[in-house]
Amino acid sequence: MIDSPQAPLDDKRLLGLLNNHWHFETFREQQKPPIHSLASGKDTLAVLPTGGGKSLCYQISGLYRGGICLVISPLVALMQDQVEGLKEKGMNAVSLAGNLNYKTIERLLDNAERLPSCFLYCSPERLHHPLLKSRIERLPIRTIVVDEAHCISQWGHDFRPEYREVSSLRDKCPGAAWGAFTATATQNVLKDIEEQLKLNAASVFEFPMQRENLIYSVFTSGDAEKELLMALKRSRGSGLLYVSSRSEAEFWSDRMRQIGIQSSAYHAGIPAPERMRIQTSWMVGDYRVLACTSAFGMGIDKPDVRFVFHASPPQDLESYVQEAGRAGRDGKPSLCMLFMNRNSLDVSRKKLEQKAPDLPAIQEVYQGLANQGSVPVGARPEEPTVFDLARWLKGNDMRYFDWSLSVNYLNRAGYISSERLDREERFEIALRESLIESPLDGNPSAIRLRSALTEWFRTHESNAIVPIQALIQISGMTAHQCRIELDRLKRWGFIESKRLPPLHQIEWLRPREEATNVILPRSLTVDWVQSLKAKWEAFSAYAASTNCRQQIIQRYFSGEDVQPCENCDNCMKANESWAREKWLVTIPDQGLEIEQLEKHVPVSYKPVLFHFLALWAEFNEIEVVNRIIYRR
Repeated sequence: MIDSPQAPLDDKRLLGLLNNHWHFETFREQQKPPIHSLASGKDTLAVLPTGGGKSLCYQISGLYRGGICLVISPLVALMQDQVEGLKEKGMNAVSLAGNLNYKTIERLLDNAERLPSCFLYCSPERLHHPLLKSRIERLPIRTIVVDEAHCISQWGHDFRPEYREVSSLRDKCPGAAWGAFTATATQNVLKDIEEQLKLNAASVFEFPMQRENLIYSVFTSGDAEKELLMALKRSRGSGLLYVSSRSEAEFWSDRMRQIGIQSSAYHAGIPAPERMRIQTSWMVGDYRVLACTSAFGMGIDKPDVRFVFHASPPQDLESYVQEAGRAGRDGKPSLCMLFMNRNSLDVSRKKLEQKAPDLPAIQEVYQGLANQGSVPVGARPEEPTVFDLARWLKGNDMRYFDWSLSVNYLNRAGYISSERLDREERFEIALRESLIESPLDGNPSAIRLRSALTEWFRTHESNAIVPIQALIQISGMTAHQCRIELDRLKRWGFIESKRLPPLHQIEWLRPREEATNVILPRSLTVDWVQSLKAKWEAFSAYAASTNCRQQIIQRYFSGEDVQPCENCDNCMKANESWAREKWLVTIPDQGLEIEQLEKHVPVSYKPVLFHFLALWAEFNEIEVVNRIIYRR
């Protein structure tokens, strides 16, 4: 154990720990500076690109310094993976994540306190637990690490209010060295992280975002869905398909299975045990592709991901680089491709504009929470209350989206803390007698769902609330297929069905006020909305740009230039001599079908091919007749 916060560094001991526990002989070049800084007791802020080994940076620093290394991390799955990984390497690690009772947390803290060195993982929300708050000052915390540190910033792309209270640990643990690590952060975000964490003369390390093995490409066409399906069919190896909603994840998972791709959907609406099973199955290769929302991926370390496709534009470059960066961690060539229709950017921009706060709606929702919980003005209930959203929406003229957005703003402004209680999708269903007698036009899927419904109601006679997971389990169909058949049976008049909004648990963080007094700080209205728009404009410019995509990414995050990558779609579009030799001169005199030419073009080059075909047609070098290309 080091006796002073900034004692001289023992390189030999560091390398010994690396070899003994990680079985590596040396550090990567970009790992050395942040490790040397944090291990010697200096506050450290490091931006390492996805796959750059940032977790090892703080883990070996915490082990070297001894005592407790408190790691504040945003995701339960990430914490669990890292805790298991550390234990497998022979180190002590505990996690305070999940539904732990008071005695379990007390036992875990006792264990951490007695050990000569230990990693203690917790979420920013868990820092508010009374037991941890009462014992934090007596724990031998030598190192404090904030992982995914972009969350600390109001400008960050995964803003969580609890992160902004992490700095209160500085007074409670004055001898601890602080480390903040992230894979993506602009200059504004870096500055905000330093200020919010009150880092003391921090050593700041930024490394180029450029990864030479990643091939970035944007494919815009009139039928992006068709092109994406073809790309998935031609793809090889393990991959990810990012989508913007849960229903899209299930839709694309079904489409992939229909063409013979072993796949599954992954999103936050799937129960946690099933999500873990799906993740594990993908990691070991049982599923080749996951159709997933942004809920998947943070902290996942699968080295052989050969492609990451996006079915629609994300809302900022931070998200895109994080998600695309999960490809090619083994250093081998990997494709990062965005598929867009010609109006995709406009659709995404309109969705973004819907996120602007509506103060009257927010005040209406606040009043509704108070009314249903019977919370008088000036009161602050000690126990959380359950809010029946279905009942409230039935009596109020408001969409679920607008209610959810309003609650999100109330959370961010510090009025309440809300938590969804039932993660499982549920339907209120009533069967009609004609359902049993009808042949259902011989539709196999409808017949399977009818059997599942009758089985459910046979064993749950008085319960018209049917979980989607129950239908999946009984029928053997996917969630997407079950929804389609529920809608079909409803249209045919055989059932009545309604999707139920989830129940929420509401905790009042401050005494209840008159709804008309509820206001939002400028940081959540003008500043935050403007930052969202600025981020969107930056991503929109990336998608439409003709410049090297790796250069665009590097300039966005650091303001610095790098050499053109020479393998993204835009770099290839600038190499017409290569394209002529590769494609134009190979077209025979009798012409060539476009489909035949496409078959021999890698997925990453397809947008490049279409670019040059349009260019050569414009200059009358080729003619396309009935999808056959002729050289002039």
